[in-house]
Amino acid sequence: MLQRIILMGSILLGATLGTAASKPGTVQGQVLDAQGKPVEGAQIWIKPVVTTGVAEALTDEHGKYLIDGLPPVGYRAYAWMEVPYRGKTFCLRLAQTSTAEYNPFNPRDGIVRNFVWKTSGRIPDQDLYDDMGYFGGSMPLMAAFGQERFATQNDQIEVELTPTGPLIDGSKGKVLTKVAPARGYVLDVPVGPYQVKATFISAKGKREALDVSSYDGEYENSTVVEFKPAAASCKGSSASGSGRAYIYWKFRN
Repeated sequence: MLQRIILMGSILLGATLGTAASKPGTVQGQVLDAQGKPVEGAQIWIKPVVTTGVAEALTDEHGKYLIDGLPPVGYRAYAWMEVPYRGKTFCLRLAQTSTAEYNPFNPRDGIVRNFVWKTSGRIPDQDLYDDMGYFGGSMPLMAAFGQERFATQNDQIEVELTPTGPLIDGSKGKVLTKVAPARGYVLDVPVGPYQVKATFISAKGKREALDVSSYDGEYENSTVVEFKPAAASCKGSSASGSGRAYIYWKFRN
């Protein structure tokens, strides 16, 4: 069984990526945020593919980490960071720098695994059709209770999302238009507050404006929705922790 190792960032002072990478049994790297700045306190897991246990580290003030003493077996690397935002704390899975780096590796000769903060895009090692398989959050589409009409599996809803404040990474964001199954999810939306407008698209292509709400009540032609975190703890889940923002919709007649 792999010994559980917890390394604080202070162990990294003075270490360099070039020298540590050549030492057998080591994994090291750096974590950068969406602006390319180092992330202190990001949580790193180096997890064996077929055995139990985990080697764990926190990044230092330079965003760097180092884990050594690893047996020469297969591993995968994961990283998470906590982000306080609009009165909540989001636990976000971090991205590796290329799709190939999500594959198992052997640290026999030492290896580098760096991470970056992405606010959207598919997580390569997650199910493409799972709403938690993206670095962005999801927006479940919820039909209002008690309507005389209902959506079928072939109907769609188009949503226009206009940011009403800075996004979780501090950027202004941009207006997004996304189409999703009327009984499904709007996928991969960067976390932030959005004003929402919605249009119903029938299976035959007929379009009609919907009323919307952030809960099942007080429906208007537009509403503002906010994301809630998905993860209870900030490590361990390979899925996204970006969370969900619910959009309730209602036919106007």
